Amino acid sequence: MQHLVARYGRLAGLEGVTPHSLRHTFGKSLVDAGVSLDRVAKLMGHDRLDTTKVYTTPSAGDLAVAVERVAWTDDPA
Repeated sequence: MQHLVARYGRLAGLEGVTPHSLRHTFGKSLVDAGVSLDRVAKLMGHDRLDTTKVYTTPSAGDLAVAVERVAWTDDPA
C-alpha cells in the first residue's frame, strides 16, 4: 500500500505522501472543519480521545493564520 500511495502521490506532484500522512491530514482536516473530537475519534477508529488529541495541535501554518487575524493598526488606542 505504501508504494502505491507514494507512486500516486508523485504522479500528482506530491513528495513524501504516505498512508500515515493521508490519515493524519484527514484527522486534522476534520478538526479544522469543527468536527467534534468524539466524532473524529470514531471516524479515525480511536478508542481513546487522548489518541485523537494529537490532531488538535496547531501547525506552524495554523499559528501564522491566527497571527494574521490580529487587526494591526498604528493607533494604540
